Amino acid sequence: MTSKQVTVDERQVTLDDWFVEIFKEKLRQASAIASRMGKPLVLYRRTLEESEYASEEELATVVSERFAIVQVYIQGGFIPPSVQQQRVFSLEEFPVWMMKRSRELSICCLEAIDEQSSIQ
Repeated sequence: MTSKQVTVDERQVTLDDWFVEIFKEKLRQASAIASRMGKPLVLYRRTLEESEYASEEELATVVSERFAIVQVYIQGGFIPPSVQQQRVFSLEEFPVWMMKRSRELSICCLEAIDEQSSIQ
């Protein structure tokens, strides 16, 4: 049983590596689109917390041919919009970080890139 588990884990690692490479290539395409448009391309946006008057959201964008940025910001109500966190990644680092963080969000990023690519 142990050798079978090792085989499954090796296949998963290989699949994850393949997915990260596909993600990197798509991210390069997205960065070219963002540069051509002259504005960030949104990879995903999700609400982290929401109240009646305000919300906390996380937003990931490709801003140039070099960087992807993940920001957590608060807006609404009596709270002036403000960035609470900001992480800057190279295009090589971002897909690896996203895969470790969430496969679901990684897939959302690819879908957003494909959607923007079809529009351009």
